[in-house]
Amino acid sequence: MMPQRNSLSQQVYDHLRLGIMAGRFLPGTRLSISGLAEEFGTSPTPVREAIFQLVREHALELRPGHQPRVPALDIQHYVEVREVRAPLERLAAELAASRISQDEIDELAGLHRRYAECEDAQDWTEALAANQSFHFCIYRASGNETLRAVLENFWLVTGPFVANQYPAILNSRITPHPHNQLIDALRRRNAQEAGDALVNDLRDGSHQLLEWLRRKEAGTSAPVRSRSTDSHLKKGLPSD
Repeated sequence: MMPQRNSLSQQVYDHLRLGIMAGRFLPGTRLSISGLAEEFGTSPTPVREAIFQLVREHALELRPGHQPRVPALDIQHYVEVREVRAPLERLAAELAASRISQDEIDELAGLHRRYAECEDAQDWTEALAANQSFHFCIYRASGNETLRAVLENFWLVTGPFVANQYPAILNSRITPHPHNQLIDALRRRNAQEAGDALVNDLRDGSHQLLEWLRRKEAGTSAPVRSRSTDSHLKKGLPSD
């Protein structure tokens, strides 16, 4: 059993929020309040409170007479989020370049290694979690809590949509990988290159995801190769 109600509600909320961001709940997944209450060893009330908070944040949807479920994000909404997210990711990297510690840089290198190892092991859930943790480390290092909160919320909205496309969008073995380029730029305290690398990472992953969906609609299923990320850096993201 876990402690009192407010603490319980927060723990359930944190657990579900992280799970949604990391893609542990795929689009359309229905969440049972009674089932979650049993899992957490508590009454339904803290679970219900956590669910309502996630509904307010658009991470879950709830219709009268139905169980809460993970929304099925469409492509247009995903692209809209991506277009808003790109300049904010750049800003986070640029701010982090002057603030990040050596321990945090070492943490980033370890997270990227874990990301690659999990993709190699076909552990898609843990690969997504490692990639998420990599980005969240940058957000923390930016030193801007408002920026961090906004960027984390984007993951809350898009996490299930991205997770649903694995393993067709593998990209941890891109050479050179934007993560490694970002780490190198941060070591040299080069804000512009750090911003470029983080936008490249978002841009390349987005291209793979959207190209995979196009192929899927066309009846082909071959995994998508990464494209070059050397151009259009300062223009943000392409319209694909």
